Amino acid sequence: TAEVKELKNERKGREYLEDEEIEKLMKSFDRSLYKEHRDSMIIMLLMDTGMRLGECLQVTTEDLDMEDRTICLPAENTKGRRTRYVFFSVKTAKSLQRWLRYKDRYTSSKLLFPKKSGLPLEIHSFESSFKRYLGRAGIDKAYSPHALRNNFAKRCLMNGMDIYTLSRILGHSSVSVTENAYLDLTDRDLRHRYQNFSPIENMRK
Repeated sequence: TAEVKELKNERKGREYLEDEEIEKLMKSFDRSLYKEHRDSMIIMLLMDTGMRLGECLQVTTEDLDMEDRTICLPAENTKGRRTRYVFFSVKTAKSLQRWLRYKDRYTSSKLLFPKKSGLPLEIHSFESSFKRYLGRAGIDKAYSPHALRNNFAKRCLMNGMDIYTLSRILGHSSVSVTENAYLDLTDRDLRHRYQNFSPIENMRK
């Protein structure tokens, strides 16, 4: 058996939403409806922070620091059982402020994204809704909400974030976990990424 060569399994690319797909998805929501306003905000926050869906649905308003644009994820709510912090943009902060004002008209729950009754939103319930939203937006791909986390990771790498920082934000146990999960860039990705680093383009005029 020493001469038997190990068969290589072809790496399966991670779920990834293109820019136009994201645009179509976000435009498909009716934000005058509590459920759709909430779910659109969940999608936006997952894309901007890299949180897991289960982590996001357990976030409370007390975990949210709007001034520093930071969310604390307590150890008991994370996969690795370690407290970590994720961060969000100015644009997302403005949307969150609008959502908080809207939410407070319907429920006094401390959860950031509760049901209208104030009860926690279940993962499977959001997953089912996510599939319907994709269909309504005309996106004929079998994406799961985890695609939003994959989307965050790949875009961070494409925009120049170092692998160590990304690993810490994602809550991975080591950098190697992040590398194995997200370093599957396509030739098109590499071409796009290269443009920022071309030696000739970056030489002083």
